[in-house]
Amino acid sequence: MSQTDKLYTLITTKGRKISLKKGQVFQSSEAGMEMSVIKSGYVKRYSIRNDGSLSVQSIYGPGFFFPLTIAYKILLNQPLYSGPEVIHYEAMTDTILYSLDNESLKEGVEKDPTLYRDLFFVSGRRLHSNIQRLENVSLAVNYNQVAHQILYFAEVYGTQKGDGVLIDFPLTQQDVADVLSTTRETASLSLRELRKKGIIKTAPGKRIFVPSIEKLKEAAYS
Repeated sequence: MSQTDKLYTLITTKGRKISLKKGQVFQSSEAGMEMSVIKSGYVKRYSIRNDGSLSVQSIYGPGFFFPLTIAYKILLNQPLYSGPEVIHYEAMTDTILYSLDNESLKEGVEKDPTLYRDLFFVSGRRLHSNIQRLENVSLAVNYNQVAHQILYFAEVYGTQKGDGVLIDFPLTQQDVADVLSTTRETASLSLRELRKKGIIKTAPGKRIFVPSIEKLKEAAYS
């Protein structure tokens, strides 16, 4: 049994189904947003910098819930962010998700307080993502940062293929650059070096195959 089965069931049975095409923006502000869970596909969460470039803060895949800030606000009356930044959610692939209105979320948790355990697990997964981002910033070399980010994607979204791991969603040079707040050229150089060393390989559909997680980990922390 998954750690979030009850929360997943609540949202998919009581919520509404939403189908998104690749590139479609689901939401351009967290104001009035509802708790959602992804059934299939991938969604990126980003803001737009003053120079027009993207700052990708998170990528969510199947079974991921977002935005967690809504749960804290609705259930605990604890706003986690009050700044002016506009947040966008965009489908990276064709995506199916379910969204539950805030009142139904509150009622569901009040009827079954064990749902807090599911939310606690979701919070831990989000904390893991934030710790990874903080660690990535501490790495001094762009090459290490790119390897570190690919390692995270492989560990969270990877599927075992033989001795290696296939990252399940398309990941372009620009995507890597946006996640790491760097230029496409910088990301491209590091990705090229990782490929040259055989640490990563290009797979069909702009996906990345990692022949050895251990070698990728060595590249990240070398």
